[in-house]
Amino acid sequence: MSAPFDTLPRLPRRPPGRLGVYAPWPLVGVSVLLVALIVFTPQLVSIGHQPGVGILTQAELVVDKVPGNASLHFYVWALGEEIRYDMIAIGVATQFNWTGGSAVNWSALNWTEWHNGTNVLSVIVSSTGNPVALNISAFYSSPSTGSSTWYVGVFAFYVAVSSGSESLYSATPTSGVAVTSPLSVSNDLPVAILLYNAGPGGAP
Repeated sequence: MSAPFDTLPRLPRRPPGRLGVYAPWPLVGVSVLLVALIVFTPQLVSIGHQPGVGILTQAELVVDKVPGNASLHFYVWALGEEIRYDMIAIGVATQFNWTGGSAVNWSALNWTEWHNGTNVLSVIVSSTGNPVALNISAFYSSPSTGSSTWYVGVFAFYVAVSSGSESLYSATPTSGVAVTSPLSVSNDLPVAILLYNAGPGGAP
């Protein structure tokens, strides 16, 4: 007959080493990782929310529309959530003919409305124009690193309605910028479009 469980011999428990008592291995691992981050990415410590030009400062245009609503909404901000731009300017043109299926006569656009912001995180614009075109420029500079750049892009948008469904057509003449057209308003929006990084001398 087998012995009761509580009478079985037990292996002696291994006493913890001296280092393990004062520095448990999970805590040591986390500490080493934090030290490595501080050493190898000093900008995280030294320049806070205004880093040098890079992926966090990349500006994007977000396009949104609620199905059945006449307004298109446009948001210009950075991929990093707390990046402040020296300047963001958005020109708006609405008086032109385009229905998404042909080329846009970009030279004929008249930028009659401007939305400007200085030292801002974002600029937001809404328009009931259909079609509507945007001329966007955003300037970013980092006092800590001395780096700077312009993010730019020109776009046209048109909402087509067919059998109760809405499609967003998009076009751009800006080199280095990609748009997908058409998109379903109900299924694909909001959509984000990266602006072109024109460099410090790329002012429009």
